[in-house]
Amino acid sequence: MKRPARRTPMLAAVLLAGAALLIGCGGADSDSVSSAAPEGWKTLEGPTVSLAYPKGFTEQSDAERSEQNDAVATLKEGGRYVALISIQSGFTEVKDAEEAAIAIEASLQATTELKDTVDVTVKGTDAAKRVNFSYESTGENQTPQRGTTVEGSAITGVDSSGKIFSVRIDAQQGKLSSADQKQIIDTIRVK
Repeated sequence: MKRPARRTPMLAAVLLAGAALLIGCGGADSDSVSSAAPEGWKTLEGPTVSLAYPKGFTEQSDAERSEQNDAVATLKEGGRYVALISIQSGFTEVKDAEEAAIAIEASLQATTELKDTVDVTVKGTDAAKRVNFSYESTGENQTPQRGTTVEGSAITGVDSSGKIFSVRIDAQQGKLSSADQKQIIDTIRVK
C-alpha cells in the first residue's frame, strides 16, 4: 500500500528554525518547550518526549491515566472528554520512523479510518511521521456522545536511544483548532 507523500511546508521549517533559535542548545527541558509555545500553554512530559498544550486542558495524574501512557492531558466539556493528548514510548521494537508509522497504523486500523501518513519535522529526531485518522465515538467512559466524529493524529518516530515514541492527539470535530493542533505538533521535542 502506497501512502501519499507530502513535503513539509517551507513556513513550518522557518517556524521550527525560529523556535530552535529561541530554545538554544542543550536538552529539551520544560522551559525550552514552554518558550516555543504560546503564552498560557503548559508542558506535558514523558521520559523522552515533551510538548506544550493549550489552555483549558488538564494533565492527568499517574492514577488517572492508563499505564500504557507516559503522560496525558485532556479537555472536558459538559463532563465529557472532547480532546486528548497522550505520550507513549518504548511500546514496540522498531528501527526507524517508517516502521514506527507502520506499527501505529496497525494499532489504529481496527478502530479508526486511516486517512494518510506524511513526513513531519520533530525537533530531536532525524525523521518522524504523522498518521492522520478519524473515528466515531462510542460514547463510553466520558468520551464524546455516541456517533460523534473524532479527528486524530499520531506523531511517531524513534528517540535518541532507539525506542519508538508516539504523541497522539484526538479531538471531537470542532473542539481543537487546526492552528492549535499544528502548534502542539511544532512544540514536540524528543530527547
